[in-house]
Amino acid sequence: METNSKILIVDDIPKNIQMAMNILKNEGYKMFYAKSGQMALDLVDEHSFDLILLDIMMPDISGFEVCIELKNNNKTKDIPIIFLSGKNSSQDISQAYESGGIDYVVKPFITIELITKVNSYVRLKRLEDRFGASYV
Repeated sequence: METNSKILIVDDIPKNIQMAMNILKNEGYKMFYAKSGQMALDLVDEHSFDLILLDIMMPDISGFEVCIELKNNNKTKDIPIIFLSGKNSSQDISQAYESGGIDYVVKPFITIELITKVNSYVRLKRLEDRFGASYV
């Protein structure tokens, strides 16, 4: 994968951020992290990300609220968002998609699942950026 692709990992639990980074470290991405929804919103103002891995349960702003805010912003609306959560109820999964998420991965991560989904969505984002189409 291209090393200039940027991924933002958003989770209030450092161990979860470290786990995702360890899984993705050999994929060649430039990785950033945020420990809160507000920190994530601040980072997307400073950087252009190819993918966001977003936890649902956070103390300040929920992942759902962060996703809705990103999707309502012209600058960030096309960034694919994969929700990461320990919750796997159909209501949570439905809400993740309804708020604008493109996929959902249940914690603890299955390594190959996370790598495959991340690589696929980053590749899709890069193609959309290159050819000007949006399928996200």
